[in-house]
Amino acid sequence: MLAKQHEEASDHFQLAWDSKRNWAKYLEKKFSEISTKLIVAEEDGEVVGFMLCLLSPNAPIFKERKIGVISDAFVLRERRGKGVTSKMLDVAVRWFRKNKVRTVQLGVAHCNMEGRAVWRSLGFEPYMLYKRLDLGKLEERTSGKSVRKLVKRKKIRA
Repeated sequence: MLAKQHEEASDHFQLAWDSKRNWAKYLEKKFSEISTKLIVAEEDGEVVGFMLCLLSPNAPIFKERKIGVISDAFVLRERRGKGVTSKMLDVAVRWFRKNKVRTVQLGVAHCNMEGRAVWRSLGFEPYMLYKRLDLGKLEERTSGKSVRKLVKRKKIRA
């Protein structure tokens, strides 16, 4: 349902024909690792949401060597706004702290205004901005135009 929500929101999230099979393989691999935690929210025996959390090495140049990542999170539309994400985050934070993580990162689709608002309300702040360039659209934009060479190549001698 999370993947379908993204696919409906933007062409950037088109699903592959074998997405279900590949997702199942990915989860099977991740669950064999101790660096993964899946939090499932249930109400009256029904799954209403989930949160996939990972422990990840940080770039080796930074003092903080390990970071927490919320890879995926989803709550059924009819259960949103009722604190489900907040409760799952409480469980995730306990797990991250137990694993000596000091910061948690996540990504949220730029077009997902509801998700952005939820994460902001839970204390997440922007710190990186990712940009995307569709090379097919770039080619359309530049075809037929003369593109000035802005970068000159230099040979470097050892």
